[in-house]
Amino acid sequence: MTESEAENWNDAMPPASPGEDIRWFHMLLEYLPGSPIRLSQDPRIINIGCGNRVIWNFLGVCLFLESQGLGLPEYVAVDLSEAHFAEAKEKLSGTATFVVADAQGLSEHVQGDFDLVIIQHPDISVSPESPGKWRNIFREANHLMSNTGGLILTTFWLNDHLPAQLALQHLGFSISDSQPNKYPGKQFDTSSKGEPLVMDKYILLATR
Repeated sequence: MTESEAENWNDAMPPASPGEDIRWFHMLLEYLPGSPIRLSQDPRIINIGCGNRVIWNFLGVCLFLESQGLGLPEYVAVDLSEAHFAEAKEKLSGTATFVVADAQGLSEHVQGDFDLVIIQHPDISVSPESPGKWRNIFREANHLMSNTGGLILTTFWLNDHLPAQLALQHLGFSISDSQPNKYPGKQFDTSSKGEPLVMDKYILLATR
């Protein structure tokens, strides 16, 4: 996958639509309760590389927490540029905190401990530099995670999913689940080898 292909695919991704919050609710309900991840009563949650789609993730998280008898989250959304989450910041004003930061140095901008780290679609196969960048980000996620917390990572094809899993394992994460997601989003493109590219096609859960 080349960088130009990745940019084209990012442009082709369909905007999140009503119903995405329900999809995320079902995802969390399917995978979290049986996992080793333990959420506190008012959990701290961080979404790394959030973009504007964080609106629907936030709502899905709140629905899930309510279903489990837990309180509203302290929700932190992080991206490299404010332009990436400008719409979400306006709509979620007062309910989520937005941080502009390079996630490779995230612990300089936010303080742990977070019960849950969410990462969607890490572009780990974009360029020769990307695996090193994401190893740094995963290392930061580990620093910010609570001892009983965990990470949820989704990808839209195997070329990102498998390298992400290997990188997490190399850093000492324990993978509790890694499989095709039972609640994927929309297909937005097809790879040059014919693999359908689907939002949140694969899902992975990891703990320390």
